[in-house]
Amino acid sequence: MPSRYLYSADDIKKAYEQTADHVRTRNIITQYSINQSDIRDIALEGLALSWARHILELGCGYGAFTNKLAGRLHHDAEITGIDMVAENGPHFYAVVDALGYRCSFIHGNASLIKRMATDSFDLVIASYSLYFFPQLIEDIARILNPEGVFVVITHSRHSLVEILEFIPKCLTKMGLGRPGRTRLARLFDVISMENGHRKLALYFDRIETVLYKNRLMFSREDIKDCLDYIMKKDTLLFKDIEDKYPLQKETIRSHFYNDLNQYIMEKGFLSVTKDDAIFRCYHPSIRQRRRPKRKKKPEVVSNQ
Repeated sequence: MPSRYLYSADDIKKAYEQTADHVRTRNIITQYSINQSDIRDIALEGLALSWARHILELGCGYGAFTNKLAGRLHHDAEITGIDMVAENGPHFYAVVDALGYRCSFIHGNASLIKRMATDSFDLVIASYSLYFFPQLIEDIARILNPEGVFVVITHSRHSLVEILEFIPKCLTKMGLGRPGRTRLARLFDVISMENGHRKLALYFDRIETVLYKNRLMFSREDIKDCLDYIMKKDTLLFKDIEDKYPLQKETIRSHFYNDLNQYIMEKGFLSVTKDDAIFRCYHPSIRQRRRPKRKKKPEVVSNQ
């Protein structure tokens, strides 16, 4: 199922409209990750960007990635952010202003790039957002300077599997049938660690892949933070339930959190898959849907 049918624009806005929630989520991930390297630093490591004047971030949020561009760009650079949540605008402006760069914030859908000029950006960023608009990869390649770079950060298709598996268990226990993969799991698989290189290689001649192996480790004493982290994803996590069992959503949701709480209390910990991948894409191809040569293996670096 295409990602645009997995979640509506209203779903996405609702999931990301509270900036404080996402700051809190980011802090929890940082605190409980076994990989303490910042993935944003790794994504930019080794990139020569001092010449880059025109930067575009798709799904810029409140500027968490943007902040990592400090001192890396041309002194006269302008950073443009596009985001569906208007409330992120002031936060994004504040971040870019503190960096000393010029700033533009566009409230709207990423599809706005269809009206942007060819070769107009030196750096394009999509950090945990490309799976919402994979149909725009061709347009991203078009608007990217031939000497520029497109930086993507995305999840593994197995992300959060230990949490997601509680949903079908709850449905089975309630006699509601066992569904297939949850909608959130299918979203992760739109552009993932496992298939990202193949999909991006249709539009870029060279792609570097950096694997970011990670897990979140919550002990029994950390259960409040664990549940808080999951609740911040509530809108996306229970979208299947809301659509299929609207009258029973709250009961299912209650069973889910009770079962998860009981599991952690009995086992003593919860280990959650949080593997991610970075794709750095160069040399946009103007040829339509060019398939990569089969003999050419992707460049892969593993970050432990």
